[in-house]
Amino acid sequence: MVLIFAAPAAVVACFVPFIGLVAIPFIPFFLIGAIYSLTWCIYLVLAQQDRPPYAVIGTPSIAKYIPFIPLSPVRCLKVVKSSLMYAWALSGFTWVVIDWYMQYRRIRALAAKNKPICDTVVYSIPFSHQRLDVYLPKKATTILSQQGPLAGLGLNTGHPVLVFVPTATLPVNIVSHRQTYLQLALRMRDLGFCVVIPEITYYPDDRIRQSVVDLRLALSWVGAHISSYGGDPSRIYVMGFGLSSALITLTLVQEAAVLSQTVVDEESDDEENPTRIKTENYLRQLEIYAPQIRLPNLAGVILIAGLSDVVKGYLHEAKLGIEHLSVLRRWAGPKTTQCLLHSPTHILTHTESTFDAAFLPPKFLLIHGGQDTLVPISHSTLLKALLQKAGVPQVELLAYRDLTHLDTLKCLLTPSMGQKSSCGHQMIEAIQKFMTGDNVLVTH
Repeated sequence: MVLIFAAPAAVVACFVPFIGLVAIPFIPFFLIGAIYSLTWCIYLVLAQQDRPPYAVIGTPSIAKYIPFIPLSPVRCLKVVKSSLMYAWALSGFTWVVIDWYMQYRRIRALAAKNKPICDTVVYSIPFSHQRLDVYLPKKATTILSQQGPLAGLGLNTGHPVLVFVPTATLPVNIVSHRQTYLQLALRMRDLGFCVVIPEITYYPDDRIRQSVVDLRLALSWVGAHISSYGGDPSRIYVMGFGLSSALITLTLVQEAAVLSQTVVDEESDDEENPTRIKTENYLRQLEIYAPQIRLPNLAGVILIAGLSDVVKGYLHEAKLGIEHLSVLRRWAGPKTTQCLLHSPTHILTHTESTFDAAFLPPKFLLIHGGQDTLVPISHSTLLKALLQKAGVPQVELLAYRDLTHLDTLKCLLTPSMGQKSSCGHQMIEAIQKFMTGDNVLVTH
């Protein structure tokens, strides 16, 4: 850790008379030491749990005492480069955080005056005690605040419902929290939508199976209870960003693939068809997680900067040198077979001959930035092609050539801030049009 601060000190010392002559030869050593020190610190914090098999030295009882740290200078350089770029990108969220704090204080003040715009509900009993926040539609707030949200049971003013699923990236505990996205929720409720943001379990608390179960529970709750908050259960849209887009797509495609095969098995007698045998072999490993939890009929799906191919995403992270630090492999795997079974595009590809798009929502809107180096836009273009090939009636791709991954998130949370404000307004407008039935432009 000392070397991290010694390197810049040595550079400064170079400009001091006499001392500079002594300091200059040591600069390369200090820089190398700083790179290794920073990389090892990051690995000790983020990469020790669920190490890849090749990183385990000795027996499990001994391996846990041996730290997993890289020795390759190339990997260390990649880790430092990615870390500095990520830290720089996060620094651009300063005003977003300030705006979030002001909005949070506003909600607390309204609640203190008995004018609530948000209600928190436990949605996963008896499975767990996960919560979700329901942001009441602006036009329905006055009526519901007089009686309390649950007292409005039976009230259905026909407001479209937007279920936003939090994502999981570093720092996971903050990014995956439901209140992190209150700016988006407040903006959408001002447009007349009923907004629901559930808590979802992510790694390191659990793996993708529990994430799917949580999402199914949340959507089931919305379908059963959202009418008492002024929402229309026949117009439920679900939206995700990054990893949560993969979670949404997996949950829907997983169920559709299994149900499609069930229908084919009941109607077909051609047991020796090679294509059918190949599909059945794949589907033997595929299952619906918590099938007893029934999903409501969804009106549409909105996927923003979404990851659709887990294996492709892992290989891209390996190219960046961050695959050991990311939660992707450990959340969706950790084994390769599990990653394949949890990859929506692989499911669509392997079940192509039996897949029935009638089991999917009729509309998909994909939004992606052209400069996204964390989740390349190829994930969205591939998913769009596979959904169209499967027979989904409406699949639209909205591409912004100048947006990075975090730029897209910033536009989603605070579309009026920063140099990309025009993209933010266009994005919110596109989501609004998609949910109200209007056409959406394809490129920007």
